[in-house]
Amino acid sequence: MSIYIKTFFQSTIALSLCISSGLHGLELIDESSIDRLKSMPYEEYDSGYGLWDSADLELFVSEDGNFSIGLWKSKAGSEEINTPYPYNVFFLLKSGEIKTKTTFGESNKFVSGEGFLIPKGWMGSFEISEDVEAIYFYDGLVKTTIDPDRDIYKDARTHYNSQKILSSMSKKEFSMQDGLKTKEEQTFNNKDESFSLGFWESSKANIPSDWSYDEFMYVIEGQIIMTDENGNSHEINPGQGMIVPTGSKGRFIVPEGVVKIWAIYDPN
Repeated sequence: MSIYIKTFFQSTIALSLCISSGLHGLELIDESSIDRLKSMPYEEYDSGYGLWDSADLELFVSEDGNFSIGLWKSKAGSEEINTPYPYNVFFLLKSGEIKTKTTFGESNKFVSGEGFLIPKGWMGSFEISEDVEAIYFYDGLVKTTIDPDRDIYKDARTHYNSQKILSSMSKKEFSMQDGLKTKEEQTFNNKDESFSLGFWESSKANIPSDWSYDEFMYVIEGQIIMTDENGNSHEINPGQGMIVPTGSKGRFIVPEGVVKIWAIYDPN
């Protein structure tokens, strides 16, 4: 989790904004995306907290430059985050293992197939105990404010894995939302709720879609099929993610039912 990633990002923001504002459509993150990451050379970077051998493949940046999504890999290593962490960052581990330990001694271990959040303000040690490949998304590259009612250390100990997500959703009742039969659990938000994160479940669906915000979705169980205005179709299966930029239009199809992790960035 190198701070370098976002330092580099800020130096290339103009190019990123040109790419993401209007030219980016739906983008599937699947095994071919991970293969692209694998092919990238490792480089040594100084994060400000420690040295890392890593590589970053940035896939999306919001129009205001405050939210980004990408892929990251790193060799084993560790750093001490001894000042309040400046962003909200979420990792979905595709391989490897990460251990965290807060300044007051609470330890957590996250393994391949799990996601976890490092909220703004968090402090402690961050150790990659086995080389990692991960999907990431950042909130607060320009600014973000933590909701004072949230316990960020409780948020940071949550394990986003299939078993816990499916167990949590099984305890909820379906309700009707925008013509869909759904369940939802929001697990995190910043103060103004421009950034939020959670789980979502839906029964069968085939509806028109028009996104007024940026979203990253990651399928835990079931399948989503999304089409764009040009008729291009994308299947999102378990273990795969989709970047859906603001302004995306088409159809949103759930053939049999789906459970997903979602992250929404909506500065409006």
